[in-house]
Amino acid sequence: MPARGRKPDPSVDHRIRQAAAALVLSHGLDFTMDDVAATAGVGRASVFRRYGGKRDMLLETLGGLMDVHVAVPDTGSLAGDLSVVVADTIALWRRPEVSRLARQVYAEAGRDPAIADVVRTSMRTRMERSWVVYERAIARGELRPDADLWMLTDMFVGFITYRGIFELPLPEPDEIVRALLHGFTLG
Repeated sequence: MPARGRKPDPSVDHRIRQAAAALVLSHGLDFTMDDVAATAGVGRASVFRRYGGKRDMLLETLGGLMDVHVAVPDTGSLAGDLSVVVADTIALWRRPEVSRLARQVYAEAGRDPAIADVVRTSMRTRMERSWVVYERAIARGELRPDADLWMLTDMFVGFITYRGIFELPLPEPDEIVRALLHGFTLG
């Protein structure tokens, strides 16, 4: 039996996704489906044909926004590479729209398991992509082959996130890397 009605317009899908992403970045989670329709230049029904509700749209949009490809530096040393990665992470937190959104998303992740899953999965996938930094460090003999790479990653990401959520001052990237690689010992 042939399908009835018009085929969905892919440009409308794209405009709606772009509008949702723009609104999330500019307004955080404080927008309506009507705002998305107006920003996309489409009717409200077009938005609701694609998403059952705001939560469905948010899950897709957050997943897309968090799938940002992080540049993987190659400075020739683990300390140098980590300094670049830490500096890039701090720079993101220093952008007011990003830090505001991150605070809202982490709060929602505490209430909504689906949002927590998007955050956890997206962050883990993005972090794992940057492990080439660690693999090169292992090959150069700067990092033990049995190093717990998740712990190493979580230590700086968790620290920066904690400081970012509570708007506490962030040290310079080199200070973080020094503490990460050498702790607080005198030797």
